[in-house]
Amino acid sequence: MGKWLKLLLPILFFACSPERDNPYDPKSDFYTNRTQISGTCKNRIMIPVSGAKITLLPLAKSPLSLQTFTNDSGSYEIPDCPAESVLVIAEKDGFVTESSQVLLKVYKPETLNFILEALPKFLTTEVTSYYCLLSYPPYDSTVLVINSEITDDEGQGDITTVFATIDGLPDTLPLFFQSANFYTNSFLETNLSENLDNIVGRDIILQVIDRFGNKVTMAPCQLIRVIRDNTLETVTPAGGEVVSPYPILRWRSANYLFNHSFFCEIYYVPTPLPPVLCYRYENIPAGDSSFLVTDSLIDGFHYWQIGVRDSYGNWAKSAPGVFFVQSR
Repeated sequence: MGKWLKLLLPILFFACSPERDNPYDPKSDFYTNRTQISGTCKNRIMIPVSGAKITLLPLAKSPLSLQTFTNDSGSYEIPDCPAESVLVIAEKDGFVTESSQVLLKVYKPETLNFILEALPKFLTTEVTSYYCLLSYPPYDSTVLVINSEITDDEGQGDITTVFATIDGLPDTLPLFFQSANFYTNSFLETNLSENLDNIVGRDIILQVIDRFGNKVTMAPCQLIRVIRDNTLETVTPAGGEVVSPYPILRWRSANYLFNHSFFCEIYYVPTPLPPVLCYRYENIPAGDSSFLVTDSLIDGFHYWQIGVRDSYGNWAKSAPGVFFVQSR
């Protein structure tokens, strides 16, 4: 009996020992403690977000992190990651960053999907000024104009507030929706804390807030110039002068030292109704001081104004010159 027992003991020992080639055995040379994670990134209206960076950060002492990017369909995969508690971060410029903590289990693939909230985006912004000399009563009007094109991938309805601030001024300047993606407003110089000449060159900051309270700030822009010119003058026709339907318009202006062109506006005055803009002629060369109207004007009272515009969109316009058209 003892002899057989001695023979069976080694057999029983090896039979009860664990298999060291079992990949689920932490003591096995085949055990990797690895798994994989995959998922998608989409915005709130379920459009795939491509190019989003996915970062996996182990929460243990290991400082190593893994990164990948979503493909054109918004999908990602990290095939070889540690089976432990990790923090997964999804981020992309123009979106709110999202993260999630998850416990990854060995050899058990995990799926983790993200919804990234799209932020409003500034496409174009224009800051200009205009100066207009009025005859009735005789006073001038100087105005700051801010136009901005802003879009939101999840719809313009997400945008709730757009405003501008000027460096060193307490003013908050609201912009209002106009059409398509455009927001605009005009501000009389008299309603600002300082005149526009003192605002030239200062940083003007635009900000937009969406309905979730996310705020996006645009890079600073500046007002380049104020064309404050009270020498710009309609010479003839003016003062109620009677002319043909094809008058020659003559004006007087300063010797501007910046790149510019002239423009001309002709209004018909159907008393007692408000004036109606009939024609606007743009890009009249800087060296000109007269312009032949080639469109036939109808009989009656009209007025015209000559304007100057620089290459940045700032402009000034003269006081009106009134004339009367009479067919021969």
